[in-house]
Amino acid sequence: MLNQKIRETAQAFRETLPAELSALIEQGAGEISVLDIIEHARKTGDQAPDFSLNNQKGESRTLNDYLANGPLVVTFYRGAWCPYCNLQLKEYNDHLAEITAAGATLVAITPEKPGAVDILASSGAPQEVVDMAVRRVEFDVLHDPGNRIAESYGVVFTLPESHRQLLEQLHVDIEALTDDASFTFPDPATYVIAPTGEIAWAFVPNNYRKRAEVEQILTALQGIAS
Repeated sequence: MLNQKIRETAQAFRETLPAELSALIEQGAGEISVLDIIEHARKTGDQAPDFSLNNQKGESRTLNDYLANGPLVVTFYRGAWCPYCNLQLKEYNDHLAEITAAGATLVAITPEKPGAVDILASSGAPQEVVDMAVRRVEFDVLHDPGNRIAESYGVVFTLPESHRQLLEQLHVDIEALTDDASFTFPDPATYVIAPTGEIAWAFVPNNYRKRAEVEQILTALQGIAS
């Protein structure tokens, strides 16, 4: 289970990171948890906002392009520097055949530029962080400059100062990764969108250490099929 892997990773960080870094992590996590992201996010029954974004190959993709082939699973993620995002992308890639067999297409949307892992490696980030980053997946990863599309879904938040300090100490250069100095990121929300463009299922955790499980996504897709 994805969230069990996330819990185990979070616990490993608590046991191995210096106390001052762990304190920054927990302070920022608490500050994020009280934001009103859920109240502003698109919900089940809403119409999914349209988008036109480039994938990791520089190819333009739109919402309607995907929906012409059936349901679409959209997941937002913060970037290659986030270990939980990397666990999520790997989990979804490992189960991509099941999602495809359910008739759906999976895409990820991120403010991070293509080639972010190489930028991360060259910025002096710890090797453990770089090693966790997922370099390649078999589904489209769409670049959302300035979080414009994430904003239209209502899932954008500004990174707390404590987490900015954490990333600075880890030599993670967010501005180089995103070409954006705003330090805004999407909540790790996942949406299942019906071919009509209606949101059939929405997972908005308002907690970056919780992610939609593959089983939940498949159940939502079964609901569309029935």
